[in-house]
Amino acid sequence: MAKAATTRKKRPAKKASKPSADNMAAKQDDPVIPAKDAPKKAEDVATSDQSMPSVKNGDAAVQRRQVISDLFQRGLAAHQAGQIDDAIRLYSTALRQNPNQPDVWNNLGVALRRSKKFEAALIAYRRAADLRPGNAGLWSNMGNCLREMMRFDEALVAHKKALELDDTVKSHTFNTGLVYRDMNRFEEALDYFERALAIDPDYVDANWDKSLAHLALGNYAEGWAGYETRRKLADNPIRPLETAPEWDGKADLRGKRILLRAEQGFGDMIQFARFVPLVAQKAAHVILECRKELIPIMKTVSGVGTVVEKGRALPEFDVHVPLLSLPHVMGIGSKELQKISTDSYISAPQGKRARLAPPPGTVLKVGLIWAGKLNPRDRSCPLETMLPILSAKGAAFYSFQIDDRRADIDKLGLHAFVTDLGDHIHDFGDSAALMQAMDLVITIDSSPAHLAGALGVPVWMLQLYTTDWRWMVHRADSPWYPTLRIYRQDKPGDWSSAIQKLGSDFSTLLQARMNAQ
Repeated sequence: MAKAATTRKKRPAKKASKPSADNMAAKQDDPVIPAKDAPKKAEDVATSDQSMPSVKNGDAAVQRRQVISDLFQRGLAAHQAGQIDDAIRLYSTALRQNPNQPDVWNNLGVALRRSKKFEAALIAYRRAADLRPGNAGLWSNMGNCLREMMRFDEALVAHKKALELDDTVKSHTFNTGLVYRDMNRFEEALDYFERALAIDPDYVDANWDKSLAHLALGNYAEGWAGYETRRKLADNPIRPLETAPEWDGKADLRGKRILLRAEQGFGDMIQFARFVPLVAQKAAHVILECRKELIPIMKTVSGVGTVVEKGRALPEFDVHVPLLSLPHVMGIGSKELQKISTDSYISAPQGKRARLAPPPGTVLKVGLIWAGKLNPRDRSCPLETMLPILSAKGAAFYSFQIDDRRADIDKLGLHAFVTDLGDHIHDFGDSAALMQAMDLVITIDSSPAHLAGALGVPVWMLQLYTTDWRWMVHRADSPWYPTLRIYRQDKPGDWSSAIQKLGSDFSTLLQARMNAQ
């Protein structure tokens, strides 16, 4: 048997959450290239300023030129070092000295976009385009910015301008595909990803997004095979584990101890835990690795023999496989997924019980989650948009928020309408116990949506216009969770139609409960 490595040293905590692998390619920051070269990546940063006119030695303008060049080089050094605020300040100072510098305008746009100052970034890109309209990389950068602003039609115009100028650069084609992906036009996105791969078959980002497009379309064989590309993503490495072979789905597991390795976020782990019982039917013992907060609920998954916290020393095992590789190695298609997803597969830990005291006359207990992490996208739905629902007589609402957005309840003066459960939730075991006491959970696309679905609790999910691959397109249901109902934005950034439809369905459900009483 293989012996696991000892506990690794903990890395310093980051201020921002690391994005899940599902959208990494769309959010990447790209390496620097010389301004005179053709752009090589999704966003191009010039490393030399060639815009200043040459002057004779001894002329006073030489000194001014040197000052501007020095500002540019200092800004570039800060940019490359990740000191984005300093880079913005230095680029801006250089441009105030001489605004006729397209490379500096471009770099300023890149830095501003990195800081999510999209309007300012767009202005910088347009200034650069006025000065150097034939720079294909600049138009691609502008398209990236417009895509993040969800101005998709304009983004397509910019990207197709880049392709018109130079269609030999793989990132220009790939970036165009990302716009179609964000518009949920996955067939067209696939076409552009394939074009990018024709230029470079080993293009990791294109292979990754190609796999997600296939999964969004329900093409599981192609999708799961391509999903293995996540192992090559710079921001989502799966650490090497050479002490035992990796299971390929075919090797006999009788008498074997198999380690299912943790990766990605909470929701991903909950979603893919449904495949654990299938492995348990083949192996003598299943060891499931996961983050600390998930341990209480992962112990309730059928077939799990041992649960170990990620980063801790592992028990002995014979073979291993990343949890999210199971549908690929086990050949899970739509029929298999439908069969596996029929029943709930997670429960509240024994000994954990919810003690609620709903107001008299309550016929419907509703859990609420309206905000989540900001990366890779902010999936939040402002709590104030739900005010018409919260005013419904006969319903009691309970907040499952555990972050700073708990303060929204106080900010809006909603303590009489929403009970804050945040102080009672310390891990997913606590959340599971409280959710099982709910008649309905209303949530954004976040880990609580997966938890409610895995528990078999009715869950209504508010979904951004740009869908995540697992929720597919043009569907109100999900092959992953039979109790899930999806309410999608009809327009980017606009929750009004989704909230209106959800509110109508909620009134119907509440009235039915009241009639039953």
